[in-house]
Amino acid sequence: MITIVERKPTVVEYESIVASVGFRSHDHAAVEIALANTVFAVCAVEEQEVVGVGRIVGDGAISFLLTNIMVCPSHQRRGIGTRIVQSLCGLMETLPYKNIVLEVVALPELQQFYERFGFKVPRNAPPGMVRWFNKSDIANETEVQYM
Repeated sequence: MITIVERKPTVVEYESIVASVGFRSHDHAAVEIALANTVFAVCAVEEQEVVGVGRIVGDGAISFLLTNIMVCPSHQRRGIGTRIVQSLCGLMETLPYKNIVLEVVALPELQQFYERFGFKVPRNAPPGMVRWFNKSDIANETEVQYM
């Protein structure tokens, strides 16, 4: 049985999920800093093993980003990603402030997934863009991976 737990993953858990989905790895120190600066995080846990994660980063009051929604391939297509996003959106609803924005930079094939949670493509807004700094271990410079 998969349980969604409100907690930050450890660096080892996080990097294990990153590796399992084939995203870029990060320096241990960088992951520590990123996790420490996470506003909300949840882990999908099965028998004490983290099989999925999700984070929200931001300023704590007005602007937030839903990011790092990842589920081990062996556990995908079971609704775990849905439960992770639902849990994180529920945590956002606990904030007492008005006009809070939670953004997500969805890959084109995942846009409909996020629309199920009320995310919309803003009118008159350009698509998101990304720039990598201090790149390493990139097999193909033209590939688009957010991790």
